Amino acid sequence: MRRYTILLIAIIFSCIATTAKDRPIKVALLADLHITPGNYNDSTMDSLVDDINSEKYDLVIVAGDITNMGSDKELECAYNHLKRISHRQIITHGNHETTWSESGGKDFKKYFGHNGCTTKSVGDYLFVAYPAGPFVKMADGTAQDGQRLVWVEKQLKKAGRRRIVSICHYPLNNDLTNREQITELMNRYRVHASLCGHYHKPQLMNFDSIPGILGRSLMLPDGKNKTYGYSVLTFNGDSIHVADKLIGEPATHRYTVCGYRDSLVNSIECAPKTESLFNGGFTAEQILTDNAAIYTAAQHSEGLLYYGNSAGQVKAYDVQKQQTKWCRNFNEPIYSTPIIYKELLIVATLSDGIVALNKKTGKTVWRNKDYNTFIGNGIVANDYLYIGTLGTMLKIECSSGKIIWANHFGYGHPQGRPTVANGKLVFGAWDCYLYCIDCNSGKELWRWNNGSKNRLYSPGHVIPRVANNRVMIVAPDRYMTCIDLEQGREIWRAKVRKVRESTGISNDGTVFYAKTMDGQMVAIPIEADSYTELWCTDCGWGYDHNFCPLTATDSVIYMANRRGKVAAVDKNGKIECVGKFANSAANDLRADSNGDIWVSFIEGTIWRLSALK
Repeated sequence: MRRYTILLIAIIFSCIATTAKDRPIKVALLADLHITPGNYNDSTMDSLVDDINSEKYDLVIVAGDITNMGSDKELECAYNHLKRISHRQIITHGNHETTWSESGGKDFKKYFGHNGCTTKSVGDYLFVAYPAGPFVKMADGTAQDGQRLVWVEKQLKKAGRRRIVSICHYPLNNDLTNREQITELMNRYRVHASLCGHYHKPQLMNFDSIPGILGRSLMLPDGKNKTYGYSVLTFNGDSIHVADKLIGEPATHRYTVCGYRDSLVNSIECAPKTESLFNGGFTAEQILTDNAAIYTAAQHSEGLLYYGNSAGQVKAYDVQKQQTKWCRNFNEPIYSTPIIYKELLIVATLSDGIVALNKKTGKTVWRNKDYNTFIGNGIVANDYLYIGTLGTMLKIECSSGKIIWANHFGYGHPQGRPTVANGKLVFGAWDCYLYCIDCNSGKELWRWNNGSKNRLYSPGHVIPRVANNRVMIVAPDRYMTCIDLEQGREIWRAKVRKVRESTGISNDGTVFYAKTMDGQMVAIPIEADSYTELWCTDCGWGYDHNFCPLTATDSVIYMANRRGKVAAVDKNGKIECVGKFANSAANDLRADSNGDIWVSFIEGTIWRLSALK
C-alpha cells in the first residue's frame, strides 16, 4: 500500500511540474527605445515601466536600440529606467549602442552585466539573445564577430527539448551580412521564432521559414499622432499570440503563428539568396581568412601584412609563407588601424593605451596609458602621431610615446583619420564640429559646424581632403562642403548628390572624389568656386552607406560598398572593373608601392587586387 501511495504522490508532483512547465508564457517585447536624457522617450519611460509592472509578465525582452548614440549618459539613463522593472529581463543591444559608442562597446557590460550575449529559461522555452552590431563603423549588421555564432550554437545545443526563441535586434534578412549562415543554424535546431526590432513597426516576417516577429518601437507615428507602447507575446505550446499594448490601454491582438515552419510564415516572401562572389575583371587573390572580424585596414610592408581584429589581436602575416609571423593579444577589439613608423608598429587600443611594437617581432618598445578608448585612426606626420580619443586630440612623439600636447576640444570621438597640411591638423568629431588645430602649439585655429545640433549629422567619421588651401568634406547630412583652410570660412556647400563620408583625392590634389548613397562615384575639381561635376559614374550596386574611403592611384580610383563589392573607375569616369569579394563592408582600400590594392572586409577576409594600369 505504501508503494502505491508513493507512486501516486510522484505522479501528482510530476503532473504539477509538467503543468507549470507547459503553461502559457507571457512576454513583454520592447525595442527601439532610443533614450537620450531629457528627450520625450526618456520622460515616457516612467509610464511604460509602471504599465509593465502592473501586468503579470514572465519575461521582459529589450531587443536593442535602447539609446540613440550609446553614450555613457544615455546608457546610465536607460539602465535606471529598466532596473525599475519588477519582472525578469533579457536585454541585448542594437546598432545605436554599437555604431556610435563612446566606449567602443565596453560600457554596455558595465551597466547590464554582459556583452549582449545572454540567455533566460522560462517554462518550456529557452530565450537566446545575441547582438549583431555593426561595431563602431557604419555597416550592415553581422553576427559573425569573433566567436559569437560559436556561443549561439553552444546555447542551442543546451536547449534539449525546450523550444528555442532567438532574440537579435536585426531582422534575420539581408540587413545581416551572414544572414544565411545564421538561419541555417537556426533551422538546424528548429528555432521556434526570432524576435527583433530595428524597423520600428510591428510585423510578421519570414526568416528562411523561421517566424520573424518584429516588435514595435516605444514611439510609433499613427497618422498625425504618436503612440507609445510595446508588444505582448503569449507563448502557449506551439502557438505564439502577438498583440500591441499602448501604455495604459488593453492589449490589442494582432496575429497568431504556430512557430517553426508555420504555413502563414511560409506564405510570406523571404529575402533573396546572397549574391555569389565574382572577380568582375580584377586579378585578385584572397590572402587570408581570420577567425574573428576585422575592423582595421590592412597595412602591407616588406612582405608582411599588419591588421587588428575583434578578438583584440594584432597580427603580422607573412604573405609569401602564408602564415602568421607574430600575434599580440589585447583586452578589447582593435578598431584603430595599426600605423607603421620606421621599425615600429603603433597600435591604439580600447583599454591598453597606445603601444609601439617592433614590427618584425611584435615585442613592446614603448607604451603610453595616459589615454584609452581609441576607436578612430591616426596619422603620422614629421615623426609625430596625431590621434584622437573621446573629446581629446593628441600629438605624440613616435620614437618615445611622449605626449607633446593634448587638445581637449569637446566630447565626441574623432573617428575618421585626421589630415595634416600647411602646419595645420584638420579633423571632425561626433560633437557636430570640424576642427583645425595648429600642429606646433596644439591651439585651436577654427571650428566649423554644419548648422545642425544633431550629433548623428556630425563629421565624426570623415577624412578631410586638403589641397589648394581648401578642405573638402562630406558628412551624414549628405552635403558636400568646401572650406577655406586658413580661416575656416565656408566657400561653398551643396546637396546635389546623396554623399556620405566616403571620399578620396587624386594624387596631384586637383580632383575630389566622393561615393554617393546611390552607388555612384562623383568627381569634383577642388579649385572650383561652386559645386561643379567633372563626371558622375554609376557603379550599379544601388543603396550604400559604407564608410570605406576611396583610394586613388595615378590612373584609377577604387571604392567599395557595404556588401563586399569593389569598383575601379578611371580618371575620366569609365568603369574598369566591378567585383564582389565578400558579403560584408570593406574597411579600407590601401595601395602599396607597386600599386596593388589591399582591402580588408569586416567578415574577416583580406584580399589583394593587382594594380590596374
